[in-house]
Amino acid sequence: MFRIGEFSQIARVSGRLLRYYDSIGLLRPQRIDPGTGYRYYSAGQLERLNRILALKELGLSLDQVARMLDDKISATEIRGMLALKKAELERSLAEEAARLRHVESRLTQIEQQGSLGDYDVVVKSSPATLVLSTRAVYLSFDDVIVALREIATAVRADVAAAARENMVVVAHCDFDDENLDLEIGVTLNRAVNKPVRLPSGAQLALTELPASATLATIVRTGPLYQSHLAFGKLGVWMEANSYEIAGPCREIFLDMPFQTPGDPAVEIQFPVTRAA
Repeated sequence: MFRIGEFSQIARVSGRLLRYYDSIGLLRPQRIDPGTGYRYYSAGQLERLNRILALKELGLSLDQVARMLDDKISATEIRGMLALKKAELERSLAEEAARLRHVESRLTQIEQQGSLGDYDVVVKSSPATLVLSTRAVYLSFDDVIVALREIATAVRADVAAAARENMVVVAHCDFDDENLDLEIGVTLNRAVNKPVRLPSGAQLALTELPASATLATIVRTGPLYQSHLAFGKLGVWMEANSYEIAGPCREIFLDMPFQTPGDPAVEIQFPVTRAA
């Protein structure tokens, strides 16, 4: 099982939203520790959560969503409803089209629930790694994309190709749409003597990505809005194999972003330990 902050990372929804769904009885935790009050969720609850999110995207109220879930609406029925919504969204503005992509992605996760599909989970260790990075709180995902582009450009210009390896993003917060506490930088195979100053005024400084004896990893490709598919698959695998999360999530860009057309491949890494 996962604590609420961990489940929020796996499901790619905020802990605030999970607490609200709990308060209105829409998605109860699998277990609440009577001593600490901590909420614990199961990967099996991703199916119900994704149904809630898909129905919400169709414009239904939470009361309507609850009634439909109680009536055991099938994935086929949801797909039929989504198809009607798709026709409507395709006639609307680009912002509405973005909502459509999220609906389709959540539906894919519903239909693939319990299967790893095309994803392969690899367990490995990682030594302590030098990183040239900066840590900040970003107000939105748009700000994160701007920072990634700025950092990718700076390291290409100021860090020798022989020294730099992969861009990395370390999440020091639960998943949320705003106020994201992230460390962004580039891994190195040797120390860099000088810090790198960014046009925004931030500075990349030399630090270290801690060693991890056990990392559960999965490689995702495709657009960012589909990233929850890989996170969800990794969560299902961790729970099925009795692992629990033991540190901040890392995302390692296997291709340097913004250098070539298309979306780069990204390796998601969670430090894990065997569950008690």
